[in-house]
Amino acid sequence: MSAEVDERIRSATMAVLRDEGYSALSMEGVAADAGVAKTTLYRRYRNRADLATAALGSYGATVPDPDSGLGTREALIEFLKSFARRFEAVGLDVLGSMLVDRGDQELLELHRERVVRPRAARARELLRRGQERGEVRADADLELVLEMLVGSFFSRHIIGRQMSGDEWAEQVVALAWRGLEP
Repeated sequence: MSAEVDERIRSATMAVLRDEGYSALSMEGVAADAGVAKTTLYRRYRNRADLATAALGSYGATVPDPDSGLGTREALIEFLKSFARRFEAVGLDVLGSMLVDRGDQELLELHRERVVRPRAARARELLRRGQERGEVRADADLELVLEMLVGSFFSRHIIGRQMSGDEWAEQVVALAWRGLEP
């Protein structure tokens, strides 16, 4: 498989998702926009849910390595900054369209499998390693911490609170950190 063809397909898919939403995504449209044959696309992706989640998975937030040398607090801030940058670049409409398109049952589960769960696992590991190093309380519910941090991103957008993703990441971690410190 050609990396250049894969990138054209991902770019075309992301453009449709960002500009028009999941409901406008079609295999035929992406093939045409990417300049590839439909057979090329279908060899790589079985349907539009597979295509959309693969593109989103390749574009998701990065989680710093727990052993990167950053402290847990700093690594958590970097993860949330990356999360905000990536989500704001793609647009909240993509997630919204996934949640309302009930005709495609596979979509949300694939998104959870390819995008949400792997990044949540890495972020949870980052916090767990912080517990091992004594930077995070041993009794902290790491799953709940991540839900609160990431959930605050969506809440901020729904409410319409204006602040940069970097500012939000620093403020939300500073607040959560008070409950995480040993």
